[in-house]
Amino acid sequence: MKQYLDLVANVIKNGTLQANRTGVKTISLPGAMLRYDLKEGFPAITTRRMAFKSAIGEMCGFLRPVNSAADFRALGCKVWDQNANENAQWLANPFRQGEDDLGEIYGVQWRKWPAYKQVDRSNVAAIELCLSQGYRQIAEGEEDGQAYVVLYKAIDQVRQCVDTIINDPGSRRILFHGWNCAQLDEMALPPCHFVDNQSLVSFSLLA
Repeated sequence: MKQYLDLVANVIKNGTLQANRTGVKTISLPGAMLRYDLKEGFPAITTRRMAFKSAIGEMCGFLRPVNSAADFRALGCKVWDQNANENAQWLANPFRQGEDDLGEIYGVQWRKWPAYKQVDRSNVAAIELCLSQGYRQIAEGEEDGQAYVVLYKAIDQVRQCVDTIINDPGSRRILFHGWNCAQLDEMALPPCHFVDNQSLVSFSLLA
């Protein structure tokens, strides 16, 4: 708790006012962070009400992966209702698939990141390698006289990270994120999480 309160005091004292999408300015202090040893307990704050059930429900939804506010509600988390059904920009988005839809948000990218490869048809070895890795051919075409195939698979970033934690815990490549530039316009809310190997132990316990 002392770490948290010290950080709040530091942000108030040294931060700067920043505008954001909500229209309510926030105080920003880039680079600030907190570190906790989870062996000593869960770092819950006690100076304000903590919606613990909602937070756990949201995390479980991300790990499933959920992209519907209704599914989040079923997990005890209502924080996505407004993003799904009251955000005027999302309501007008042609990618939105009706009430409660959230699009290709956090958890979808974490557990089903859409991976595509365009490979020259003549490169048989590369195509066979992709197929052995779980890709499947979904299209073919021609560009500048060169025939190609398009291959696709959904990548489970969380599973890959958990497997690496188990099999190669010293790896510096244990990370995942949801910032898929190609699908930002298909999300009710772009992601704000970036998870690296410093954060993944807690996720591995939930996965």
